[in-house]
Amino acid sequence: MFKGVAIVARLHLIFCLTLCCLASANAGVIEGLYNAQIEVADQSTATQNAAIRDGLQDVFVKVSGNSTLLNDPQIKQQLKQAKRYLRTYRFEQTPEHLYLAVNFDQEKVDKQLRDSGYRIWDKLRPETILWLAIKEPNGRRELVSEGNHQELFVAAQNVAKRRGVEIVQPLLDLDDMQNISIYDVWGGFVHQLAQASKRYGVENVLSARIYKLENNDAEGKDDQGSAQGVEVAWQADWTLLEAGSTSGGTVSGADQEQVVSALIEGMADNLANKYAIDFSRFDPAAMRTIVTINNLSSLRQYGEILTFFNSLSVVSSASLVSQNGQVAQFELSLLGEVDNLVDAMSLDNRISPVNRFELDKQKLEYFWKL
Repeated sequence: MFKGVAIVARLHLIFCLTLCCLASANAGVIEGLYNAQIEVADQSTATQNAAIRDGLQDVFVKVSGNSTLLNDPQIKQQLKQAKRYLRTYRFEQTPEHLYLAVNFDQEKVDKQLRDSGYRIWDKLRPETILWLAIKEPNGRRELVSEGNHQELFVAAQNVAKRRGVEIVQPLLDLDDMQNISIYDVWGGFVHQLAQASKRYGVENVLSARIYKLENNDAEGKDDQGSAQGVEVAWQADWTLLEAGSTSGGTVSGADQEQVVSALIEGMADNLANKYAIDFSRFDPAAMRTIVTINNLSSLRQYGEILTFFNSLSVVSSASLVSQNGQVAQFELSLLGEVDNLVDAMSLDNRISPVNRFELDKQKLEYFWKL
């Protein structure tokens, strides 16, 4: 029986109250996608203009999830007019460095990306734990930790920040070492690593083994994640477990830090290919779907689920259309495909499909956790 009208009148207040509380209990929320911090030598006008251009370049990459767009003539032209996108800027001084902090207009950035045919990646992004093993030139293999190769995690975090992704460094404490060994990481046994990673509450597991190439292997090697023309001396074989699927590949570079940087670049590209949405392809008036939610027993929960739906970048609007007992149906107008909606919902552990093993995308039905 339809009872939505009796509830909707009270939902608006709850919706407003819960907006400030929305945060994924599972995925990472990447703040500052439209901000950048650029190191500068001075405060001259020429230096400011160059830093603003570099900042917009970083923002285009973070928001689109696409590092190759910087080769696009349309994007190159917009970078020459970077001030058009600027909202605010300020200089920040530390004891060692001077920075220009810039903030760009989200609406203008998004519109340019859409008009240029690029996707937009929502700030709700999966977290990935990074397990690294390295074979030193002397033949010794060891897990990478703060104690032996912290510079590799610094390199990884720098790239992750620039690409707008979240990586987690394992503690490698007694609990970790009871559950995994060097052989699990070296062999890319990500399902074993996934068990050990549960304590970190992450969605994805990335493992890589890093080793120095023999001279014969390095000579004439083509570009596999390293810049063209750069001497290749180190390589990493990686395995990624993401949403139950496993993929793998190889990256290389002149040194260990280049290899790790290429590893995170590739991971970011992989995730963006799945989660970033091409909004220009869809008409929200035409793309609508019904989602059934079970286990709703209070007005607070109705407010939470509406807030959740409206927070998803793939959702243009959400409304309650029917309610019977603890089961409600919501109509969603989409800026993408149903697959994009399913992927976005999978990043939050407060909502789970009724049938985990055989999700019917023609009849979406979920539980909302109490």
